[in-house]
Amino acid sequence: MPYAPYRRWITLAIISFSGGVSFDLAYLRYIYQIPMAKFMGFSNTEIGLIMSTFGITAIILYAPSGIIADKFSHRKMITCAMIITGLLGFLMATYPPLWVMLLIQVAFAITTILMLWSVSIKAASLLGSHSEQGKIMGWMEGLRGVGVMSLAVFTMWAFSLFAPQDSFSLKAVILIYSVVYILLGILCWFFVSDGFQAPADAAQKAQKRFQASDILSVLRISTTWYCSMIIFGVYTIYAILSYSTNYLTEMYGMSLVAASYMGIVINKIFRAICGPLGGLITTLSRIKSPTRVIQLLSVASALTLTVLLVTNNHPQSIAVGVGLILLLAFTCYASRGLYFACPGEARTPGFIMGTTVGICSVIGFLPDVFVYPIVGYWQDTLPAAQAYRNMWLMGLAAICMVIVFTFLLVRNIHAACASGVTLAGEPTGQ
Repeated sequence: MPYAPYRRWITLAIISFSGGVSFDLAYLRYIYQIPMAKFMGFSNTEIGLIMSTFGITAIILYAPSGIIADKFSHRKMITCAMIITGLLGFLMATYPPLWVMLLIQVAFAITTILMLWSVSIKAASLLGSHSEQGKIMGWMEGLRGVGVMSLAVFTMWAFSLFAPQDSFSLKAVILIYSVVYILLGILCWFFVSDGFQAPADAAQKAQKRFQASDILSVLRISTTWYCSMIIFGVYTIYAILSYSTNYLTEMYGMSLVAASYMGIVINKIFRAICGPLGGLITTLSRIKSPTRVIQLLSVASALTLTVLLVTNNHPQSIAVGVGLILLLAFTCYASRGLYFACPGEARTPGFIMGTTVGICSVIGFLPDVFVYPIVGYWQDTLPAAQAYRNMWLMGLAAICMVIVFTFLLVRNIHAACASGVTLAGEPTGQ
């Protein structure tokens, strides 16, 4: 179904807001760990178990989520995912026992990852042509950030209205998220299309319909692995940036309050701003390729990490440290806004786009599994300077990998365009 220009951007905003805020209840610990322990009666160890339950289930469900995106109606999946997540929030607001919370986290993973993750990315990618993927994905990442930041500020304001000992404060936060989820689900029903591409004839329909064998086809396409490793490298930097508050306090002596504000700037404000900026670079500059933009941003990241390594043992100016962290954050978030545009730029056929996104997510988000325990171990066992030196070296290795795989992907894209076929072996005109 073709979209009018205004409707296309409204639809993108609704999909982006839904995809962004849908994780907030599953990750409630990030802002409300102390109230969770105080009012829900969980120990910090139990809260960690709750988080790891979601994370482990999510890793398992990323790949199947791609198949869901290719086989089922986007409108029905996104709408059901948001409404069910909202209903689960109502159950969470009753402050249930631990075993129920663990089941809720598994259910959150099913709704946000299996039913929503790849579906939302594919639904957004179908709003533009392959040449518009950088703009679409850049704005999607930025709008996600705006949604997350706006709802976080609103819920924190609502939380602050209650007395410190009032257990309803956290319940109010959970209920606000739940209502917003259901409202977004209703909007998705009216704005999101089913996502099925109408074939010209029966023969083409048989050829284009997703089949289980297409999973192997996706795995055999070299660019699936190139895109996965690009995401892997950028996401490693994203995970490392979560330690910027610790770095600035331990190495530069910045106060914890000031460093916390820096964390808000990096994790909230930069996420909302830098994603669209990456898309604007692909739209307004001569560099129309999202993959090439990521490559150039990665070169800037590599130079920034090199300077961080040089200054690591002898930090001097706190302004320099802050400036380097902000530059690294800019290149990371701008790249995050573009890396899911790479499969679209590579002209991945629409009928396997969801599966491609799912596989890329499984591989690309693996840093969630190993970065935090490794860096945490370094922090616990090594002097601060050596721990952060190792962390920046890990980041430099990851970003060099991004440079290599963006080069390989650009080369394949050019070769495919010259030969007139997609990277899956189909004519580019389809």
